[in-house]
Amino acid sequence: MAINELSLLVLVPFSIAILNVFLPVILRKILTVAAVVYLVILNTQLFTDIIPDAYLFDTVIFSLDKLSLFILIFIQILSFIILVFSLKGINQEIQKSFFVLYPMTIAFCNGAVISVHTFSFLIFWGLSGILLYLFGLLGNNKSAPDTAKKTFIIVGGSDVFLILGFVLIWFLMPQNGWSLWNIKLGLSGELAYIAFFSLLIAAFAKGGGFPLHTWVPDYSKDAPVEGVAFLPASLDKLLGIYLFARIVLSVFTVNFGIHLFLITIGALTIIFAVMMALIQHNGRKLLGYHAVSQVGYMILGIGSGNILAIVGGLFHLVNNTLYKTNLFLALGSVEKQTGSNDLKDLGGLGKKMPLTFLFALIGALAISGIPPFNGFYSKWLIYQGILDLAKNVSPGYQIWLLVCLLLAAFGSALTLASFMKFIHTIFLGRRPEKHDSIKEAPANQWIATGTLAVGCIVFGLFAVKLPLNQLIYPVAAQFGFSIPAAAGSYNPIMLILLFGVVLLIGMLIYRGTRKVRFDEVYLGGMDALEHFRVTGTEFYNEIRNMKPLKWLYNGAEKKYFDIYDLSSRATFKIIGYFKAMHNGQLHLYNLWIVLGVLILLWVVL
Repeated sequence: MAINELSLLVLVPFSIAILNVFLPVILRKILTVAAVVYLVILNTQLFTDIIPDAYLFDTVIFSLDKLSLFILIFIQILSFIILVFSLKGINQEIQKSFFVLYPMTIAFCNGAVISVHTFSFLIFWGLSGILLYLFGLLGNNKSAPDTAKKTFIIVGGSDVFLILGFVLIWFLMPQNGWSLWNIKLGLSGELAYIAFFSLLIAAFAKGGGFPLHTWVPDYSKDAPVEGVAFLPASLDKLLGIYLFARIVLSVFTVNFGIHLFLITIGALTIIFAVMMALIQHNGRKLLGYHAVSQVGYMILGIGSGNILAIVGGLFHLVNNTLYKTNLFLALGSVEKQTGSNDLKDLGGLGKKMPLTFLFALIGALAISGIPPFNGFYSKWLIYQGILDLAKNVSPGYQIWLLVCLLLAAFGSALTLASFMKFIHTIFLGRRPEKHDSIKEAPANQWIATGTLAVGCIVFGLFAVKLPLNQLIYPVAAQFGFSIPAAAGSYNPIMLILLFGVVLLIGMLIYRGTRKVRFDEVYLGGMDALEHFRVTGTEFYNEIRNMKPLKWLYNGAEKKYFDIYDLSSRATFKIIGYFKAMHNGQLHLYNLWIVLGVLILLWVVL
């Protein structure tokens, strides 16, 4: 293969990963930083120059278009920011392995995004899944190996469907060979539908879409926080939604029924995951469920077929990687300072860690869709797109679409409620005495979370000028869409003024009517012990115990909706039946032989 700029996206980080196997930790860090900085600089060149394709044996292996460039840019940016966070404070027991796996993951993710040949894509996609498993094994608790295995089985097992989908596409369109993406296969016939849903399974498993999402919350809880921010919060999300966008925009010609199905799946993903996030007491697991919930908006937008919603879905993909990575890293800073990510063990850290508190608050407001932060406008575009789609369909479908829209909007409100709990239990309230000596996180950590927080603000205030005009509109144009004028009607300054006026009125009303008395808390005439402090983890327990929802929460806790657990139970039950049927008795084996011969004769004759 001739070496050009595209092949360097893979060769440079992969070579650094191999070198890091033999080097001490300090040199591993230096080389990894150098490689990631080089990749960021290289991507600026890719953004401005026309880059030739990379060939292997006269076959195009790597190529670049607007969508792959869009994903590549954020892979390198996020990799650099998370690397800055990881330079100091990472668990010493995993440092050596971490700085081998880190550049190797970047190499394989880059390879998957720029691959335009089936075999090349499958190789890099599968290798990135193996590294997800290896990062999971770096967790330092007892459940980490089981979680890593669960992740590998769901994500790795979905690769079987990915292969099946590509094989069926080749069978249906052999003239296209093994080239990827610009296929536009019509959804007619059983094989086309099987191919579509097979690829969809792979995309949902990687990105964390319902019902293949169950590995994400567990992985978020058990893997090293740097690995969680690096993969399920950012790079794996980028890869999964990248494949999903390819499926619905260029591989297949999707009909309205499929669009409606995807919109429904997106809405269900939003509401189910955010309802689970509300009741979590572990901070990382709470963020893990929100990582799943946010995927629902991307599925809803990109899967709708409406240009406004598609633009919103792609924009939300970027926004999610910014604020979700910010929140995981902010919680990681707290965890490293306090030794805990359990919300009931935390509280009152805002004064001790003011920068981390500020940056986490910005991330919480962004993910909740509060203007003028970036999460607001991407959700607003999705909502506009669904309303626009509903104008041109029959009344029955209009009701269906509006229900999905209401679920998405309600999910955003529940996200805000959930992050009120998250912020309160960590940074507000009464601080446990054992955390009185806590200090602000090291500079590399708050610089990383601060950079992401600034990104949430900049992408909110300059949404149209920066990410939309420069990156996302060209992607839409590449797939033949024209951008409607309504997409550019966003005015963040007006929103700030409106919210400022409302906030000012609210403060004036509060100041004029408040009757607040502050008292010490006593128990039996004595100062209440720390044991009786209000932690905030019991927020929304009433929701947990509501009759219509209680059985759902009970079922979720018993893993009745966990596809991995259900499959495991079914598999072991079937194995048990086979064991019972093959118990070592000769006459029973003879019976199976006779039955097998009879079945064979029936099939043949």
